[in-house]
Amino acid sequence: MHLSKQDRQFVRIAGGINGLFCLLSISFSIFLGYGHSEYEHMTKKTVAFTIGNNICWMVNLFILFLVVPLAAKARIPRWASFYLLSYAVTFALAIVIANSFSSLLTDEPIRSPISGPIFFVVGINSLSLVAIELILSRFKAENIKIENTNMKMENAELRVKSLQAQHEKLKNQLHPHFLFNSLTALKSLIRKDPELAESYLVKLSGFLRFSMSHNEQNVVPLEEELRFSLSYLAMQKVRFREALVYNAEIPDHQLENASLPVFSLQLILENAIKHNKLTTEQPLSIAIRFLEPDWILVENNIHEKLSTDPSSGIGLKNLSDRYRLLLEEDIKIENDADFFRVYLKIIRP
Repeated sequence: MHLSKQDRQFVRIAGGINGLFCLLSISFSIFLGYGHSEYEHMTKKTVAFTIGNNICWMVNLFILFLVVPLAAKARIPRWASFYLLSYAVTFALAIVIANSFSSLLTDEPIRSPISGPIFFVVGINSLSLVAIELILSRFKAENIKIENTNMKMENAELRVKSLQAQHEKLKNQLHPHFLFNSLTALKSLIRKDPELAESYLVKLSGFLRFSMSHNEQNVVPLEEELRFSLSYLAMQKVRFREALVYNAEIPDHQLENASLPVFSLQLILENAIKHNKLTTEQPLSIAIRFLEPDWILVENNIHEKLSTDPSSGIGLKNLSDRYRLLLEEDIKIENDADFFRVYLKIIRP
């Protein structure tokens, strides 16, 4: 008979209970003074009760581990395969013991061959069954708790995988979007200024190499994201010259242990350039600043284009979605008549 780990634990608990009961019976007998004639009758009753209790436990464990699983396969109700069978077997054993070994356990003559076994079954065997059910209910509660914990862990793991998949989908939208805009700008520069177009192409190549090396990351150090974004602005400076002005004011000590979602800062800068008219007379001015307690502010003056290309729906919505997936909070946006501001929460360990 193969026992599972839980069944073996059950047997150990049952053995512990019966072992403790035996020790109590022995202690009680010693306390009364074994061998004293006046206590001999009570001692024999204690021994009889202990033996009967052990017999009930052995019978019930045998039925529980061997008969009940077979009965379950045959779709026999548990009350019949366990309780009914338990009472029938212990009652039969009680009759056999009462008629064969009663003289060893008591000096009193048997008045009724039925009443003693009935008391044995109703009393001692019922206590054994109640104890077994209490242990089983405890195991069942522990199993439910373990299943709930495992389910929560599986749900959390699935949620993390889902969030990662959504984040990768959002992040991967950025490269085609950026590349399309860059190639469109390059096409325009080739017609207007081939030499400037060549310089722009060289910077674009370096920028793409840099961006591809960070493509597998979800978050990057703030210092790297800032350097990446300033490289992007330098590339745009080639294109727009004096029509684009920018500066970054982030203290060096605030760059330590600080991160941002990858391409987050660069996307805001790209969004500002895309939606505003850049002229020498009214240049686009972009400022990147640190604000207490842990915010990066990107601010630009507003000089909207009279007509813009239809929005692809990526831009700030993409960034907002990624922030909610990674941090469970959103970016902050302020838009008044003169300035457009985006606040990014810094990620700290």
